[in-house]
Amino acid sequence: MRTVALLISLSILAAACGGKPQAGKGADDGGGASELSPALAPLAWWLGDWEAENGTKEHWVAAAGAIYGISFQDAQTFEIMIVDDGDDRGKPEGPLRLFSMPGGQRSIEFRQPASASQAAGQSALFANDDNDFPKTIRYAREGDALAATFAGDDERKVELRFRRAAAGRAPELEAADRAFAADTAKRGAEGWAAAFEPEGWMLRGSGDKIEHDAIAEQMRPILTAGKLEWAPLASGLNGSLGYTVGKATFTASEGGERRLTTYVTIWRKQADGAWKALFDTGRIVQD
Repeated sequence: MRTVALLISLSILAAACGGKPQAGKGADDGGGASELSPALAPLAWWLGDWEAENGTKEHWVAAAGAIYGISFQDAQTFEIMIVDDGDDRGKPEGPLRLFSMPGGQRSIEFRQPASASQAAGQSALFANDDNDFPKTIRYAREGDALAATFAGDDERKVELRFRRAAAGRAPELEAADRAFAADTAKRGAEGWAAAFEPEGWMLRGSGDKIEHDAIAEQMRPILTAGKLEWAPLASGLNGSLGYTVGKATFTASEGGERRLTTYVTIWRKQADGAWKALFDTGRIVQD
């Protein structure tokens, strides 16, 4: 989340004497393949909007090197997945990783097995032997379809086959996201917290859940240490839920160092028709 990344950024900026500044990036290519890191470029087949016969919808968006997956099982249920090769757009730090956040709760890490290879066709396999279920997650492109398999160490298995869904953005959510940024620029932590509904929360990289009442105090040190700007590059609707994925730049007041972060926000439509943030998380990008 912007918060996770910026908490890390503050520690980096405080310790750095001459780190390489990271310029902010524009949000003009809609989260396409040009946003992927070299290690994730072979996974460009994964990107796009997909829908399964059971109604599950998934949106896979690239942002500053990573791939964000947003899954809507129904009108009230969502899951966030993030695929990356480390906190750097350059050389991979190790095996590819998939972080799964069912319902926006704890983050579960799956890693690409050493025996797996992105070069062996359009497929990606991730495993976590310590997780109850699934222990493996596999996505594969099969012609015009996307196949997903979630398996355990017994005979339990869930398989989904997705077809391409109509691509489309959600201008109302992008407007809400930009208003979120504008109010934060104007009012700081109070503006940030005001964007969240009363049941809304943020998830830190450590897996800690930051409830609504703690959001302003969590953000205050960050927003008083510099300027935070962001804009969405992709968005979508699913009934009363929706998402934005984008990139943000934090500029430190002291020294002017800049750090790029990426984020995903889940939005929920309120009774008065307004959109409020339900969930927010993301990652830092270091060059």
